[in-house]
This record gives sequence, C-alpha cells and structure tokens, in this order.
Amino acid sequence: MPDGNAYDQAYYAMSRPEAGRKSLVDTLRDRYIRRHVLRFRQTGRLLDIGCGLGLFLQSMTPPFEPFGTDISAYAVAQAQQRMPNAKLFVGSILDGIPFSVNFDVITAINVVEHLEQPALAVAAIRERLQLGGLFVAHLPTIGNRLQARIYRGSYDADPTHIYRPSGREFRGVAEAAGFKTVFETYSPFAPALLWRNLPWHPAYLAIFQAR
Repeated sequence: MPDGNAYDQAYYAMSRPEAGRKSLVDTLRDRYIRRHVLRFRQTGRLLDIGCGLGLFLQSMTPPFEPFGTDISAYAVAQAQQRMPNAKLFVGSILDGIPFSVNFDVITAINVVEHLEQPALAVAAIRERLQLGGLFVAHLPTIGNRLQARIYRGSYDADPTHIYRPSGREFRGVAEAAGFKTVFETYSPFAPALLWRNLPWHPAYLAIFQAR
C-alpha cells in the first residue's frame, strides 16, 4: 500500500483542475450506493475508509454521523474543510480503526485493491461494526476473461492495485470474517440481478451485514 505522501502526489496534486469534483460515473455510483445503504440503515454512525476529499462522505451526511480515515494528510485536511463537524483521521485501515465507537455502516470504496492484507482489514471492519451493521465494498475484480481484459486496459495502469480477487473470492473473505452477503452486483450495477449473473465489468459492489 502506498504511503500518504506518495498518494498525495499521485492523486491529490493541487494543480489538478478536477480536484474536489467527482466524475459523472462516480456521482452515479455514489448515489446508487446511498440508495441501497438506506434500504438497510436510515441513520447512525458511518465510517468511510479511504474517504479522500470527503465527497462520498458528504453525500451520506445527513442522515448519517460522518467519520472518515485516509492515508493522505492532504485529502483529510481538504475533507475537514468541507465537513467541519466530521471526525476524520489520517491513517491506514491495516493499523486498525482509530475511533473508540462502533459503527452502523462502514464503507470502503476503491480501497481494498490497494491493500497487502485485505483479510486483516475486513476483520478490523467487522470488529467495529454493530451487530447487523453494514460493510459496503467497491473494488475492481477479475473473475473471467472479459473482466481480465478490461482490467488490463484500465485498472492495471495503477501500480498500487496489488489485490486482484474475483468477486466470489472477495465475498468469501468477507463471509469468513463474520459477514453475510445481502447485496452484490457489477458495473453498471442496475439491474443488479442481470449484472450479478453476467459479470462483464471488473467493478464489483457488495453490501455485507455483520452477523
């Protein structure tokens, strides 16, 4: 996993004109995640791991009380300016969750693929979720030849993508840590049943519930 300084340079350089704005694809994805989270939880504490500039976390506030972590000090500082009341921390999920409270929802969007020990991170997430709480994961996966081909033409250009499971393999990691799968699909996400059965794109989205 890259350190915070390297991540700042690669992703959050202040000279980038698009810094602080989401692409249309990311905006639609985040709206989709919000809608499905609200199917299961309508309020409570939400921790966004890898919160970046705080754009997704802000979209979930209200109804949720916002918490966030990121390895980038620059990103956390920008997120704190955007959300002065949010509780934010600079650090890696592999070092554990730094807050003393338990959560109703923990999200990790485009995070797990950067981790050398994803199972350790998932176990830490399970430990800090309320019984019945939600773990939302979004990550690129490789489960068939078409996904592998698309991955090579896009995600593989990022050298920090070091974890390349299939969706099924990652679901197994989550379930082994004490979760049950309550929702899963692949990009373009809707209709979920179709793309769950015909996974052609690497982007995998799942909601797991703490048992």
